[in-house]
Amino acid sequence: MFKNIKIQLVLLVLVLLNWSCANDEGNYDYNAINELNVTGIQEEYTVYNGDPFVIKPNLNPTLDDGSTKDRYEYEWVAVNPSKLASESRTTIATTKDYNDVLKLPPAKYTVYYFIKDKITGVRWQQKPFTLNVVSSIYEGWMIIGNVDGKARLDMVSIIPGSTNIRIINDVLDFSGSALKLEGKAVDVDCFTSALPTTSPTYGVYVTASESGTARLDPDSFGWVPTQNIAYETIGGALPNNFGVDFMKAVGLGGENFLYSDGNIYYYNKAQQIRYGLPQNKVETEAKNFYAAPFIAESVVSSPYNPVFFDRDLRRFLRFNTLKGSCSAMPPLVGSSTVLDWNKTNSDLVYMTSSDYNQGESFAVLKNLTTGKYQLLRFSPALLQTYFKEILNAPDFDKATKFAVSPDTGYLFYTVGNKVYEYDSGTQSAKLMLDKGNEEITYLGFSKRGKKEIVNKLLVGSYSTTGKLELYTVPPVNGNLILENSYSNLCKIVDVTYRVR
Repeated sequence: MFKNIKIQLVLLVLVLLNWSCANDEGNYDYNAINELNVTGIQEEYTVYNGDPFVIKPNLNPTLDDGSTKDRYEYEWVAVNPSKLASESRTTIATTKDYNDVLKLPPAKYTVYYFIKDKITGVRWQQKPFTLNVVSSIYEGWMIIGNVDGKARLDMVSIIPGSTNIRIINDVLDFSGSALKLEGKAVDVDCFTSALPTTSPTYGVYVTASESGTARLDPDSFGWVPTQNIAYETIGGALPNNFGVDFMKAVGLGGENFLYSDGNIYYYNKAQQIRYGLPQNKVETEAKNFYAAPFIAESVVSSPYNPVFFDRDLRRFLRFNTLKGSCSAMPPLVGSSTVLDWNKTNSDLVYMTSSDYNQGESFAVLKNLTTGKYQLLRFSPALLQTYFKEILNAPDFDKATKFAVSPDTGYLFYTVGNKVYEYDSGTQSAKLMLDKGNEEITYLGFSKRGKKEIVNKLLVGSYSTTGKLELYTVPPVNGNLILENSYSNLCKIVDVTYRVR
């Protein structure tokens, strides 16, 4: 009996609740609120960091007559998915429009745009968009030169996969680097495995006459005093403001030579050899020799023998990287087609290594007796492959800059505003460029970069501003083909390519 009463009471309650809900319909007032239908934001953007970036959204409110000033609060939030949650979120603006210099580090971000209606208290989140922030100093030509007699580092920025090329004047100032170049421009170079540590480090080195040689952070170009090259030596072997005349990286990295005022210093990452005492010494002699400002460092074959030249005794010397000293070259009897390495009776005018013919090195010498110029070519194994007088080369005695094509083996030289190409096969030179009223300040081939870069002749010239031009060198003495030209640069002293 009691169980039946309980069931009836439950049923009665359910009926009453159902009736109450049915009769309550229409007793509430549903008022529409202000809604936002935001437009004007793309799904994806790609922007250089450090560049101005502008987005001007349209809010399109449904119930806002504009009478309430500052009705909304805004927040732009960039999220880097590759970072930890606690570090991934960055508020980049709190204004309706984003209109500012983008200072996010290079990465792929998801950006959220939040709007709060302060009257209704409703916070709206817009559909997130993708923001690709790329470094404007990621890759490209590093160019050091002078402006009004003072050193400046410029960059031709090249983003892989993009046709957008940027000229960045004074890239140190642009990137916010603490390094201030003092004096005149001297050298710029890049190579891998820059420091003797267990991790690979890319080196971007820049040298000015008074501030010396400093290594930049490869991604930000940041600098602190301990990045001066003196800190890469053994026990402070070099002064803090030590500056190189030039650097020569060997092979793919891990070994490097410094040249400064007749001295050569050596570094080897794998063997943990830091720069220390000068290496321009002969193992059987007490006094160091004054090295000419050239190093033939070809490493196409193994073992390899970097070659130096004793300026005073006018002899070639081979360097032993393990011993840290030099020894005499293999003895040869001199003739009209063979040079006695150890008694050249010549001044060395120019020497470089090349990829031509499996790593030949080229040396231009001036005979002291005859005053004639001769071209010597030798293999990495120190076998002489060519030794002849340079003939039919206009004004060769006035040449100031030289370069060797890695593809053709042609020797290029400059006289004033002209560039000549010397073919050792025909023993004759051809005028390739006449720059008119422009001064030629640089000539060379890059040791860095892809094939389409390293085989281009680089010509730096100057009239009112500096210009860098890249030329294809055709075979059979064909005319140079201009591939790229970059203007509005410093008065170029040295060029290298910052690879990725």
